[in-house]
Amino acid sequence: MRRLRVPLIPSRSRWGVVLAVAGVILYYSIQTGPGTGTFQTGPLGLFPYSDWLHFLAYACLAVMLAYALHDARLSDWQVFVLVLMCAVGYGVGIELLQSRLPSRTFAIEDMGVNAVGAAVAVVCWRLLVRYARFYRAARPADLEPPIS
Repeated sequence: MRRLRVPLIPSRSRWGVVLAVAGVILYYSIQTGPGTGTFQTGPLGLFPYSDWLHFLAYACLAVMLAYALHDARLSDWQVFVLVLMCAVGYGVGIELLQSRLPSRTFAIEDMGVNAVGAAVAVVCWRLLVRYARFYRAARPADLEPPIS
């Protein structure tokens, strides 16, 4: 069976993406979310729109954390637990912050959706890692032709 080739960008860049995703989640957790008041339900009409946003945001955060930790000297279970704890902890922290803002509301249900999104993403990541082959991506300086 042929494995999926996935580039492993430099560690600093991976952690930069994690911080960017966390920043976007923080920004939209403090501000009014996109589509608020416009959409009542998400795709297929199964769940509320806000639940889809929470699920996707924390799934994305969990995947980026797992990707950033891919070459860490941790076992698969340690990465799984660490990523899940970080994503869920971040979600709890955001909800606590929202409880202090007059324009936002605290909701335990949101914390649950965040945890489910992170857990599903980590399980999917584990399946991807099983069938993928990671390779070091070339740094931009390595791609430039030598100067004569």
